[in-house]
Amino acid sequence: MVEHKFQRGSARMFGNVWLERLSHVHPATPAVIYLPLTAACVYTAAFVYGQAWASILWQVGAGWLFWTLLEYWLHRLLFHLEVKSKVSERIYFYLHGVHHDWPWDLSRLVIPPLFSVSLAAGFYGVFRALLGADVMYASFGGFLLGYVVYDSTHWYTHVGKSKNRVLKWLREQHMRHHFQD
Repeated sequence: MVEHKFQRGSARMFGNVWLERLSHVHPATPAVIYLPLTAACVYTAAFVYGQAWASILWQVGAGWLFWTLLEYWLHRLLFHLEVKSKVSERIYFYLHGVHHDWPWDLSRLVIPPLFSVSLAAGFYGVFRALLGADVMYASFGGFLLGYVVYDSTHWYTHVGKSKNRVLKWLREQHMRHHFQD
């Protein structure tokens, strides 16, 4: 498992052929799934619940910010948990270790849809419970948009060769995250 540090190619994660196939994802998958849902959320906020566009914009921004903070927190505390046993080693490997051990595995740079859709459904429930149906849609749409932008940017930091300063800086920072230790 961990002994395969920084390999090109792909790790075998599952003995079951179907689970293994489902763990590989095309990089456009998050956009294909979640951009229409984002648009539907904004549409619902504007045309079903009659929210003003200014209100929708700040709520989308708040949802995006929530996604950003949540991803940072999860990445920091859960995705890089300290390996202290065989159990924590397995958990780390499946959550994020495979990505760090095989950083050039281009089919595992975004979250598999079965997992991301399950998480999105759970967060839909959280947004609805905390904010109510009449105001949750724009914020949830921003949350989904934040996920798409994050996953797309993450994929690009692994494969892109941009001349844009910001994207070059992001790539450098992300590669440090992978290889500095």
